[in-house]
Amino acid sequence: MAAVDSWSWFPALALGVSFLKCLFITAYHSTDFEVHRNWLAITHSLPVSRWYHENSSEWTLDYPPLFAWFELGLSHAARHFDPDMLLVENLNYSSPPTVLFQRLSVICTDLMLIYAARECCRCVQEQKGCRDVLNRPSFVLAALLLWNFGLLIVDRILQR
Repeated sequence: MAAVDSWSWFPALALGVSFLKCLFITAYHSTDFEVHRNWLAITHSLPVSRWYHENSSEWTLDYPPLFAWFELGLSHAARHFDPDMLLVENLNYSSPPTVLFQRLSVICTDLMLIYAARECCRCVQEQKGCRDVLNRPSFVLAALLLWNFGLLIVDRILQR
């Protein structure tokens, strides 16, 4: 029972940050929006041998291959939202379904972050007999990981 009680705060913390991120779905977006749209188009429309050589846009694919394969996986889901976002020649393309897809893909990948944060926090030793949640190292670590201000700005607010 004590192990369950000591982690009862984690779902509330994760849901709180997830709901906050959902509020940013309709927020403006930065040039990163077009960068990722273009990377989706490149990985979806071109053979692997041309991924790093396509230069019709200033936003060339310049991330490591694992990320490119991640973009390819996302592109298969993106085609169900708006297939036009996956055309390399559609520079600066933005539509409501494209914006929604980009926001939802960030929120869905946050599930991996939540899982990783929980596993990371489980490695931190709890103070025995401590009832104040703010004095628990796992709570502080989880709050810092899940409510990371940099991720809030980069992935949500600066998407215009």
